[in-house]
Amino acid sequence: MDLFTWLADLGYLGLVRDYDVAAQSLPHRKPRRSKKAPAAALTGTQRADNRAHARRRVKVEHAISGAKRLGCVTQAYRNKSLACNDRVVVLACGIWNWHLTKKKKAI
Repeated sequence: MDLFTWLADLGYLGLVRDYDVAAQSLPHRKPRRSKKAPAAALTGTQRADNRAHARRRVKVEHAISGAKRLGCVTQAYRNKSLACNDRVVVLACGIWNWHLTKKKKAI
């Protein structure tokens, strides 16, 4: 049982096909124009769903980019011990979370 929901954009349409995902959240696709529907557009609720999806996803994107500010996360991994691989990412996320708590206290 999954305890989380996969947030993805339209570049990951094969996510459900490739992985056994219980809960996934993809934005609605704009329908293609055709002779039957020359002005194809999303409905108001679909647009609102896409905006809500983008609001949730941007928080995740900012958290990932914040953790990547530590250079060892983005550079080539040269250590021979794979056990340290997860530690580096956990430390980067911890440093970023610490930075965010210090930033909130300063405000």
